[in-house]
Amino acid sequence: MPRKKAEQIDDEIGLFELFESLWKEKVLIVAITAVITLIGLVYSRSIPLTYEARVEILPPSISDIAELHKFVILKTSQSIAQSQILTEFLSILKSNQLSKKFLHEEGVMKSLFAKETTLQSAMKKIDQMTQLEVPKKGFKNEVFFKLQFNDADLAAKFANQLVDLAIEQYRMNLALTFNSEKNQRIKQLNDKKSSLIDTNAQLLDQEITRLEEAFLIAKKLDIIEPLESKDQTVNNKSLSRLMTEEMRYLYSKGTRALNAEIETVRQRKNNLAMVRGLIDIDQELSLINNTSFNASKVTPITIDLAATTPERHIKPKRTLIVLLSGVIGGVLAIIYVLIRIAVRNRKLHP
Repeated sequence: MPRKKAEQIDDEIGLFELFESLWKEKVLIVAITAVITLIGLVYSRSIPLTYEARVEILPPSISDIAELHKFVILKTSQSIAQSQILTEFLSILKSNQLSKKFLHEEGVMKSLFAKETTLQSAMKKIDQMTQLEVPKKGFKNEVFFKLQFNDADLAAKFANQLVDLAIEQYRMNLALTFNSEKNQRIKQLNDKKSSLIDTNAQLLDQEITRLEEAFLIAKKLDIIEPLESKDQTVNNKSLSRLMTEEMRYLYSKGTRALNAEIETVRQRKNNLAMVRGLIDIDQELSLINNTSFNASKVTPITIDLAATTPERHIKPKRTLIVLLSGVIGGVLAIIYVLIRIAVRNRKLHP
């Protein structure tokens, strides 16, 4: 008989004997497996049930964020995209600020925690209880906000409550931002207005000073009426850069004309309508001051489906625990029996 064939027969005999030995200990194997499976069943029953409620969230519609277009009037912000609004809302929904606000709601701390706990520990617990499921690129732009708790009704209630609080917080932040940017824009315009008025006043003062100097010279020279000059227009155009010759041109107008110009320029100082660009600033200020922002008209999300009381728990997975316990129990039982057989054989054949 070839050697390989002999070894194969020996292996078959050894394997058959092994199965035969295990079969003889079948009662023990079944007993150990049953005990461990029972332990797994008891353990699965001892774990508190956990329910998961979820809110399905979509980006806001155009009508929900129409009020945000008032930010464009301030000229401090660009128009905000719907996806950006959703992103800002989700950051609020998972923020510590919202968790803290939620925990201060009436009855929340008492419902969540059986024992007295610190605010920091409670906020950490809220973070563990909640989860955001954001879709991957290319899929429907729908976000799921999930909350897990051991009470099905409270899980749904708290999930909806957190979303409502986040909407309220978003609106509060939006109102603060608008008022801040509005005040900032008004200050910028008022500063620009003051600058234009001051600059105009300085230019007019310089003009008055020049005219008064020319008036004194004309008075000393006894020039009352404008002097006749054939090249007066030419001189006015070609020598305007030179102060001396410009002064000669001015006092040549005579005291009567100079006095009239001085009075006119002085009156112009009090007439702000003559300041270039001031009317545009006043119009913008009037528009901004008459613009009121109603944050309650802004809804940062569309709730596609509010949280409802979950019918089934998600934890623990009792069937899986029992099945794993049975498999583990069976393996341990076989190992135990094999060890027992090996010890027995050693005693019989030392």
